[in-house]
Amino acid sequence: MESKAVMVVGSNVGIGLEASVHLARMKPRSLFTTCRDEEKCERTREVLMERTGDDGTGITSMPLDLSSFDSVRAFAATFSAEACSNHGLNVLVANAGTFVQEYTRTDDDWEVMFQVNYLSMALLSILMLPHLVEASSSESPSRLVVVSSFGHHFGVGKLKNAAQWESVLETINDTKFCNGADRYNVLFVRELAARLPSPSPVVACTVQPGFCRSNLFRDLNGTWYARSLVSLMGALLSARTPEQGSRTLVHAAVGDDPLAMHGRYLSSCQVTEEDDYIFTLEGMAFSGRLWTETIDTLSKVDGRVPEIVKQYLRVD
Repeated sequence: MESKAVMVVGSNVGIGLEASVHLARMKPRSLFTTCRDEEKCERTREVLMERTGDDGTGITSMPLDLSSFDSVRAFAATFSAEACSNHGLNVLVANAGTFVQEYTRTDDDWEVMFQVNYLSMALLSILMLPHLVEASSSESPSRLVVVSSFGHHFGVGKLKNAAQWESVLETINDTKFCNGADRYNVLFVRELAARLPSPSPVVACTVQPGFCRSNLFRDLNGTWYARSLVSLMGALLSARTPEQGSRTLVHAAVGDDPLAMHGRYLSSCQVTEEDDYIFTLEGMAFSGRLWTETIDTLSKVDGRVPEIVKQYLRVD
C-alpha cells in the first residue's frame, strides 16, 4: 500500500473510523479522511495517530458535508487543486450515511437521507472518477467502494408502479419514499460499472457491512422507544462491532481478485447476489431511468459532471 492514496468518507465514528484505522496501519502513501466539519476532522486525525502510532505525515483530514451539494463541489475542487492529488486516488470508500425519523429537506431541497446517502454519494463518485482513473494501472485498477446495506432487499414493492412515474427522482423525494436509499446505491454502482470501459480502470462495488452497533442512528430523535428499538434489533441480530463491520470495507478496498467485485454487491467479504427485482425487466428499466435522471440532475449541480461522463464513461 505504500504507493497508494486512499480516501475514506465519514471517518470520525463507527465503521468509517475503524476502516480508517485498519488502512492507516497498512501505511499507504496518503490517507484522506473526511468529516462534516473542521473540528471533527482534526479530532479524527488525532485519533488515527494515537491508535496507529503514525506521525500523521501521510494523513490528511478534510471537511465534507454530504447534506450540501456546495460542500461536495468545494471538496472536489480543493482536492483537485491540492498538490496531494497529483498522483490520483487509488481507493475511494464512500461510507458516510445518515438515518433520521422525520421527513426533512436539505437546503438543496432534497430529502436529507436521499441526498446524503445517494445523491451526494453519486456526485462525489463522479467528481472523483478522473483521479481514480489517473491512479489506475492494468495490474492494479483503482477501487470505488460504496457502502450499502441488506436493507436494499426491502421496500422494492414501492417501485412496482415506477414505470408510471413522471420523474423517478421527484417521486423518491416525496414523503412516501423518505427511506431506503441503499437500494439506489446498488443500482447506481451497477449502472456505473456497466458504462466503464473494459477492462475497467476502476473497480466499483457496493458493500453491506452487516448490522453494526455504530453511530448510524445518531440522528434519531431522543425518544426512548426509537433508541430502545435500535438496541433490541442489535441484540436480536447479534450486531457486529464497528471494527468487525469495517473489515468488509477494507476487504473491498484492498482484497484480492478485485475484478470479481466489479459492479457487484458484497456481503461478509463475499460477492453476493442483489435483490431479485434488480434483474427483472421492470427493475432494469427503473435502474436505467434512475441513472439518467441522476446524471441529468447532477449535471445541473456541477458543470464538471457531463464532461467527466463524456470523457470516462460510455454514454447511452
